[in-house]
Amino acid sequence: MSPRAGAGPVELFQKRVNRMTHELRMRLKTLRVTIALFCGAAFLSACTPTTENPMTGSNNSDPATVKAQVEELKQALKDLHAFKTETQKAIGPQKWADEGLRNIACNAGDGREGVNYSVLTLTSDPVDLELSVSVVKAFWESKGFTTRVETNPRDPGLIRLYANQNGGHLVSYFANIEGSSLEMDSACVAGDQHEIYKELYPEIYGTPSSPSSSPSVN
Repeated sequence: MSPRAGAGPVELFQKRVNRMTHELRMRLKTLRVTIALFCGAAFLSACTPTTENPMTGSNNSDPATVKAQVEELKQALKDLHAFKTETQKAIGPQKWADEGLRNIACNAGDGREGVNYSVLTLTSDPVDLELSVSVVKAFWESKGFTTRVETNPRDPGLIRLYANQNGGHLVSYFANIEGSSLEMDSACVAGDQHEIYKELYPEIYGTPSSPSSSPSVN
């Protein structure tokens, strides 16, 4: 999968809409409540994220700077998990299952490239479509997000809610009578994607900046 760095927020969301519209129902049809335990409490410590292929970096990043970027990325993951949990609680008592956690390239602003986390979480439990969208919309706006709602009279059983924060930090909520989804990106951490991945996943991308430290996601 090629990195998404350089694309604008609107373009990114449009690509996400096309993908989610095609895939969401197929995923939700096979979802069972029992998989809600998948990655649940161990989300931050036991789930190994997938990553997009890193860009070819210049390999001249300062080791101390890379380590600081990795710590910032780990904090971004914790913040993402907390924000996801708060959103789920706002929707109601439904059981949610995380289908995937991954790193992706992102635009950190001012022409800077970086890395963030993205997670997709699903529920097959019923939701009140209009009420849940209204509640999530108000919650996200209280956190400084700009939101928009999309409906289609040809598909009255689906309401789409999109939001972004300062042009980045993209999130979406699809309320569907067949099952609902949340897809969220963490804040984007500016830095060389290749060097960050080497430090974050030395077993995959090579020796970290310092052999004495191989940070884990926790």
